[in-house]
Amino acid sequence: MGNRRGRGFTLVELLVVIAIIGVLVALLLPAVQAAREAARRMKCQNNLKQFGLALHNYHDSYGRMPAAYYRAWPTSVGSTFGTPGWGWGAMILPRLEQQGLFESMNVSTLKLDGSAATKIPAQTSLAMFRCPSDTGKKQNANRFDYGTSNYVAIFGALYDQASIGEPVVAGSVPNAATGLFGPNSGIRMPEISDGTSNTLMIAEMCYGPNGVTDSTGAKRIYNGAIWAGVPLENGTGSNVSNMLSLCGFSAGANVRFRKMNTPDSSNAISSAHANGTQFSVADGSVRFISQNADGKMIDAVADRADGATFTWD
Repeated sequence: MGNRRGRGFTLVELLVVIAIIGVLVALLLPAVQAAREAARRMKCQNNLKQFGLALHNYHDSYGRMPAAYYRAWPTSVGSTFGTPGWGWGAMILPRLEQQGLFESMNVSTLKLDGSAATKIPAQTSLAMFRCPSDTGKKQNANRFDYGTSNYVAIFGALYDQASIGEPVVAGSVPNAATGLFGPNSGIRMPEISDGTSNTLMIAEMCYGPNGVTDSTGAKRIYNGAIWAGVPLENGTGSNVSNMLSLCGFSAGANVRFRKMNTPDSSNAISSAHANGTQFSVADGSVRFISQNADGKMIDAVADRADGATFTWD
């Protein structure tokens, strides 16, 4: 019987096969990346949905929304509660299945002042406060290393005393909240005369690799929002220069929607998603708004009672 020698691949054939595989991978990779981003965006949407539900549950319990943050001056008032420093994110923890963490912070008796009793729990990194598309650090790059957040409360279109004709007190922090949140605020649902479906509640904000900027454009030491609230300086007063960036968004001439998707403008509404940013609306829904949306429309939807009309389309 004669022997037969099997014929193997030639070098040219092997190179052709490798080239075909390379082309297929190149064609499939964008689709895989798009699918992954869609999944991350859906997770971010779910985070915002959970915030909306938690805030509504809070309102059902206390008759008011929590404040954007509680500050050292003036003394906190109203039926909501919280000692200086703590923000809206801390207030809704029990409604986000974080009762144990909430109890460890003692928000009704302790200030968020960098002491071990409040610093350690506030350093906790919570996945629900992070957009999966944002690769920023899990802890804020400051002396307290608090857990970071990609979500901020909506202050509204007016964000300082001068903008509404009130005298500006030296050393004070902005207190004019025309949205759903503000310092020591406690907004009731009936106060949303524009309608809950026409008023924004929570917005996304990028981490900001180059540091947070305030409304004047000055750089600050913080590199992103934190979920716990606004740190106190030496345990006595709110950190004035960073409170807007850390805990709330204010529309205006220098801080507005146009800076979306620009990570180092992290005091403005921004996101790591392509073409826009997601919002929690006061009716509990979640909306994705294009980065090309008109700024005046954003001002209108940021305020709770300005009487402005618009369409989501």
